[in-house]
Amino acid sequence: MKAVPFGPSKQEAFSQQLLRACISAGWSFNSLSDPEVLKLFHDYIPGATIPTRQAVSGKILRAEVTRVEAEIQHTFSKGAYSVLSGDGWRDLSKTHQIAFTHTVERQTHVLHVHDTSAKRKTGQLVFELMEEEYKYITDVLHLKMIGICGDAGGDEKRGRLL
Repeated sequence: MKAVPFGPSKQEAFSQQLLRACISAGWSFNSLSDPEVLKLFHDYIPGATIPTRQAVSGKILRAEVTRVEAEIQHTFSKGAYSVLSGDGWRDLSKTHQIAFTHTVERQTHVLHVHDTSAKRKTGQLVFELMEEEYKYITDVLHLKMIGICGDAGGDEKRGRLL
């Protein structure tokens, strides 16, 4: 018996959930083309089309970002107060990351994580990234920024002082 393919809306929902599962579980998007993974989906989720890693990391991810941004905009009342927080670290592959979160209405949300490996770690760089985050919070999310906090690291401290 041949499986009935998913309709467009069910396929889109499946692809979005697959993206969220990959991110949540830490799976590489490349694993979606693994023969055993494909067999698992084919055998146990007939009718689903497994998106390529390019589709998942491109079109499907962009659609999810748009959905999450819209959800954030509707969750919080315009003009709600927000506090920006940032911190930097090196991951296991020695990639230097700077992440920003914001807290609004007692909930903390990750905004952006920046790969700064190829850049000098300066107060000016941190300041420019903070400025981008400030504009995102005020112009896109329509929240009021009332504070910025971070650790006592030299570059972050200099960035806050600028």
